[in-house]
Amino acid sequence: MTDALLSVQQAVTNALSSSLEVQAVLGQVPQIYDHVPPGAIFPYVAFGPTHVEPYDTKTETGFEQIVTLNIWSRYRGGKETRDIFQALYDTLHRAPLTVAGEVFLSSEFHSADFSLDSDGLTYHAAARFSIVTQSS
Repeated sequence: MTDALLSVQQAVTNALSSSLEVQAVLGQVPQIYDHVPPGAIFPYVAFGPTHVEPYDTKTETGFEQIVTLNIWSRYRGGKETRDIFQALYDTLHRAPLTVAGEVFLSSEFHSADFSLDSDGLTYHAAARFSIVTQSS
């Protein structure tokens, strides 16, 4: 199962990194992190929690992964956070992903939350996408 989890994360990273829309809001080399390094420059996207459920059939083993992408911005106001969310949505919602070692079935937007952090400076959004794969 861990191979499927890592393969989906890599597929999401590859899709976002190569998206011109994502590059337009996060830079030509978008900052997309599994672990945010100290001193990371805003804005950036970081992988958050992943919720996994079985997606088995009588003959195949599969998983639905709810992947959380955390958007972080210090732009004054929530516009940048919403623009980055839109780019993630346009890139991942109902888009075909290449998932190594897995049969890709679907990628769908699941939900999102937007907030201003307690520091009063940092805007945050948690965007969740449902990605379903089966073993190849």
